[in-house]
Amino acid sequence: MKLQTLFRRLSAGGFARNVATLASGAALAQALPLLFAPLLTRLYTPADFGLLAVFVAWLSNLAVIATARFDMAVVLPKTDTEAARLMRLSLLINTALLLLCLLLFWPWHQAIAGLLHAPALAPWLPLLPLGVWLAGCVAAWTAWNNRLRRYAANAQGRVAQSLGVSLLQLAAGWSGLAAAGLIVSQLAGQAIALLALARSDIAARFASLRGHDRQQLLAVARRYREFPLVNTPHAFVVAFQDSLMLALLTALSGAGIVGQYALVLRVLKLPAALVGQAVAQVVFRDLAEAAAAGRALSGLLKRALLILAALSLLPFGLLAACGGPLFALVFGAGWHGAGQIAAVLAPYFAASFIAGPAFMVPMVIGKQRASFVFVLFGVIINLAVFAAVYLLGRDAMQAFAVMSAVMTIYFAAYVAWVFRLLGRRESAHA
Repeated sequence: MKLQTLFRRLSAGGFARNVATLASGAALAQALPLLFAPLLTRLYTPADFGLLAVFVAWLSNLAVIATARFDMAVVLPKTDTEAARLMRLSLLINTALLLLCLLLFWPWHQAIAGLLHAPALAPWLPLLPLGVWLAGCVAAWTAWNNRLRRYAANAQGRVAQSLGVSLLQLAAGWSGLAAAGLIVSQLAGQAIALLALARSDIAARFASLRGHDRQQLLAVARRYREFPLVNTPHAFVVAFQDSLMLALLTALSGAGIVGQYALVLRVLKLPAALVGQAVAQVVFRDLAEAAAAGRALSGLLKRALLILAALSLLPFGLLAACGGPLFALVFGAGWHGAGQIAAVLAPYFAASFIAGPAFMVPMVIGKQRASFVFVLFGVIINLAVFAAVYLLGRDAMQAFAVMSAVMTIYFAAYVAWVFRLLGRRESAHA
């Protein structure tokens, strides 16, 4: 296929423009931590980053259940009124979880930190409920803006959060606040993002979210019950994967490699996920609209995967070729190990990055249960392969390399499965 023909196909309608808006914001949000990272790695120790990684991992675990995943359903209704009810329901559940977590974490944070085998985390666990509430609100408003095609607001929210966190962590590092500065700055960045995302609704005094009674909210809760019942455990398992990996690394290899791996998550996996999610947001909105109109979905998905594949070639290829020296040059000689980890995990991260939009499809075509089983299998394989290879050879790099190969195959299999589902669906509607 000629490049001009490919470009025309990718640019059809407003898809490429919407993707460009979100992807450019996500790319800038990704670039900012990378720009600040060489300074931050000289102000904080691997142990500081390790503690932040554990805090963020547990925050992420709870954040995926904060809204019972009703926020993910916001783009699906045909009417904005029903979508607004889902949005309000998401915020109410999020606030209820905040109150429940406050009752749990404030009195017993020391005991919980002991159960997590992370005693250094104890002073910061009382802040975890606030972080979860902020994350839930950010997720809800991101979905609401996606519904209303406020892609610029979502892009600005990502950039505001990234810039705010980076600047605050830099200031805290110069002040000698160590891990405390990393954690507090993370929460402040979430608050900044929420204000940026919700500014239109704040200006309108939340007019669209008012006037929905209890019976109306219960009706939409019943209609979209698969999201709390199936999508919530699905998302929790995916988020819990990073926490389990950090716990596994701590148990098998100690704090040093946890800190190295935490930097890889910070500057590679999480930022790459931001760009992938940006494309997935547009895909999800367009898939839902196409499904409601009875149109084929495979073309939209192919287009999104092509865009992400093109975006992944240079950064992940460069990382795989010279990750160790690159990390040592940018972050300091003490972080060469993180670069080696990043190099062997590059194929895995690239496959995850490209496959992101495929995970939106089951929510649109009613295959969430099957997708959950597929994802659960992937998480088990991921952790089991790493643990087994490490225990056999006591070589973390070898374990990362085998895990990377296995998970690359897994993501390719998931994408093939989704296209098979779409092929069957389109044949049935032909």
